[in-house]
Amino acid sequence: MRGLRTKLLVNKLLSACALAHVKSVLYIIMKIEFDLPKKKQPIFWLFKGFSRIFIRKARVVYTGSKPEGSCLYLANHANKLGPMVYCLYYPEYHVNWGASPMLGKYGERFRYLRDVLYIQKNGSPRWLASFRAFFEAFFSSFIYKGMKFLPTYTDGRLMHTVKKSVDILGENIPIMIFPENSEEGYKDELTSFFPGFVLVAKGYKRRYGKDVPMRPVYYCKKKRIIAVGEECFLSDFEGGKEQVAEAMRLKVNELYRRIISGEFDKQKN
Repeated sequence: MRGLRTKLLVNKLLSACALAHVKSVLYIIMKIEFDLPKKKQPIFWLFKGFSRIFIRKARVVYTGSKPEGSCLYLANHANKLGPMVYCLYYPEYHVNWGASPMLGKYGERFRYLRDVLYIQKNGSPRWLASFRAFFEAFFSSFIYKGMKFLPTYTDGRLMHTVKKSVDILGENIPIMIFPENSEEGYKDELTSFFPGFVLVAKGYKRRYGKDVPMRPVYYCKKKRIIAVGEECFLSDFEGGKEQVAEAMRLKVNELYRRIISGEFDKQKN
């Protein structure tokens, strides 16, 4: 009898834990719901104007026609400066993918800035990383929201981000993704791409029956140039998502080499 009661108690506890886990997952999913910010954001507009005093203007050049409507921009991160430069000087309204901790609470933002951005990716000493992260974490959430960041994840929640991205593209709004693997730091020539963006392209094709245009993008700080490559489509590539990711990595690196060669030095927008 005692063994039966114990078994029933254990089953109740397991059921309670399972229910709590489901509620936790549902809560997390609810947290990452994304509403498109208004194109006009007066406060962030003032912040952008102030930032332009310190971040020098980048010139935008296109190797093909100027993009219109839905598009997947696959861009280099250029350390932490890249997304801000794209926000300030790339003229097309777009939504960005960004690391989910940077849209979390202060503690999440602080740990991500200190441990990932500064220590892991930039090799900063812990004391300096802590000092910078302490201050930057106070206002980073405001900046991320103003830059229209859609949170991304390294676990199963990424599929929710993918679905939301397809929704956004369906509203004729471009998305900029930074797929480079920067675990060993940011490099001028990108060494590998994560294939998450391929899931977005495939999801878009399943829902709308056509390919979404994809364009390589590269920002070069030395030349202060943002180069936008010609559009290509999922149907242009053979193989699985890793092969598509590798092909797009090569296209982004090709833009870097063309910038460094001086090809775009005299080209107008």
